[in-house]
Order: sequence, then structure tokens, then C-alpha cells
Amino acid sequence: MKKKYLAVLTASALLLALLTACGGGTDAPAPDPVPAPAEAEEQTPPPPVTDPAPAETEPEPPADPVPAEGTSAGEEDPDAADVPQDEPAPEPSGSASEPVPQPEPEPEPAPEPEPAETVPEDGTYTAAVTLEGGTGRATVESPAVLYCENGQFRATIVWSSPNFNYMKVDGEKYELVSEPGGNSVFEIPVSAFDQKLDVIADTVAMSEPHEVEYTLYFDSTTLQKQ
Repeated sequence: MKKKYLAVLTASALLLALLTACGGGTDAPAPDPVPAPAEAEEQTPPPPVTDPAPAETEPEPPADPVPAEGTSAGEEDPDAADVPQDEPAPEPSGSASEPVPQPEPEPEPAPEPEPAETVPEDGTYTAAVTLEGGTGRATVESPAVLYCENGQFRATIVWSSPNFNYMKVDGEKYELVSEPGGNSVFEIPVSAFDQKLDVIADTVAMSEPHEVEYTLYFDSTTLQKQ
């Protein structure tokens, strides 16, 4: 465009010169001055041409997984099926698990109370008595007479011989309670029934006094109050 403007300006100048030469002295009206070409307006550079947006392309299919070493592309790894897969952890339930009630222990039966010992009444009783020991020739009367006082029994032992002069029970000596000339009679304590009680009786039937060991057995099933 600038070149075109310069060409028009040059043609105008040549035409003016020709007119001046042909007209001689006549003053011809001077042509209007052609304004000097202004500085060429800065042209705004055209906007850059942008490439049209590329058309949407279809996504490429995922590449085939690389087969494990030792297997071909079309074969499955036989060991892959044996590898256990991590199972997802079970989600906790909404409510906490309730504790399982434990059965209450059965109460132990109360022990049966032992029967209270009955204290025998004071008075006179009889009970069968058995003598063992010695030579076997001496005996005692049965049933024997017993006396109870404050729950303690004492028995009257009547021997079949007058030759006994004392008895010992648990180390304690008991003298005759009978008259001379009759069978020997003693009163001794009865510490227990239904078991053999050790006693000692001193006899003078031999050449000199001699202590002989015996046992007495009082049967509680035969105990009777008089």
C-alpha cells in the first residue's frame, strides 16, 4: 500500500512539470499540494493462525500384560491361580457383639448338720460288758450297773473271784468297794462305749501279788436306764 501511494505521488509530480512547461508564462493554478505521506500507520499484525483443535481420538486399547517369564503371550500362568487373593477385611457390624452370659454356678448343698450329742440323764443304767485277757479263768458280771452323773459314767465291776485287791484305769488306782470274803468289786470310770478299754487288775491268787492286763468292752446298744 505504501508503494502504491508513492507511485501516485510520483505521477502527480510529473504531470505538474509537464503542465508548467506547456503553459509558458501563463500562470496556471498550482495544483493543490499533495500532502506528504504520513507515516505509514502501524499495521496491526494479523492474529496468529492457530491450528484447529485436534479431533477427539479414541483411547488406545491397553497394552497386553507382559507374560510371566517362561510363558507365551497366549498362555496363562498356571501358578497364578494358586496365588491367594487378599480378601477384604469384614466390615465391623453396627453394634458391638454382646457378651455371652455365663451360666451361674450351682450353689453347693449345705452340709448336713451333725446331730447334737445327747447328754444322758443322770441316773442308774445297765449295759452288757465283755472281759478279755489274763488266763481266761476270771470273768465279770454282765450286764454291769453304771451310774451317770453330769454325762460321765462309772461302772461297777463285779469279778468272779475274791483274789483281786485293786484295779488301774489310765494309770489311776481304784481300791475295792466290796466287803472282805466276797467277790472283788470295783467302781471305775467308763471313758467310751463300743471300744475296748485297757485296764489292769492286781491278783493275789498266785504266790505273790501280780498285775494282769485286761480289756473291757461296754456295748452302747444295750444301755438301759433303770
